Amino acid sequence: MKKINIDKLDCITGGGDTVSGTVIKAFIDVIELFVDAGRGVGSAIRRIAEGNICPLK
Repeated sequence: MKKINIDKLDCITGGGDTVSGTVIKAFIDVIELFVDAGRGVGSAIRRIAEGNICPLK
């Protein structure tokens, strides 16, 4: 491995402008969470509108 002077350490860049697979997977998981929540709310609204609700007794 090559030794670097302290003056050149300020010039080192990299790694900050790429999107990793973990970030993409987390973004997709959040989208799926919103889709599932919307599906559940939509189903509940439809069941209430149709009067197809299970009794709590």
